Amino acid sequence: MDDLSKHTGISKKTICQYFADKDVLVHAIVNDLIQLHERLLNNFQAIAKDAIDEIVTLDTELFGIWTDIDHRFFYEVEKFFPEAWLELEYYSLKMRNIIIGNLEWGKKEGLYRNDINVALIAELRMHQHISLIKSQFATTQKMSTDQLAKELTMLYLQSITTEKGKMLLNNYLKKEEY
Repeated sequence: MDDLSKHTGISKKTICQYFADKDVLVHAIVNDLIQLHERLLNNFQAIAKDAIDEIVTLDTELFGIWTDIDHRFFYEVEKFFPEAWLELEYYSLKMRNIIIGNLEWGKKEGLYRNDINVALIAELRMHQHISLIKSQFATTQKMSTDQLAKELTMLYLQSITTEKGKMLLNNYLKKEEY
């Protein structure tokens, strides 16, 4: 509460008028993050032209919501606020299903390889996201979390795309300057 008061310029007393305790405050923050992400995700999914466009757009536009948060926040939520952590865990299951949906979509379009194990690839993709969000990803390279996320996305897409998908991906990259 002291840190929040200091960073926002709002007195601790005023904060306490709106939030009974830290649990309520953390729950509100987590809930707000999830709702913001979900709202933006739904908007971007609605305008995606294809499965690759969805991944490129989501990763460039949405991933920053989570990576801009100090990794210690997630550690502390997991350790001290189990109910809020469960909400994040539940949301990660929803995200896993979204990844599965994207993989199935890409396979139907002929953009992703037919021989990929959808459940395994979705799980690996979730681990990529979680490792970037929850901890300081160890790397000898001097790069920001956003740069690292882009590299992991390219590695991911290059590993699952067909030749048709790779050509489309290259076209998007030229247009977006990803």
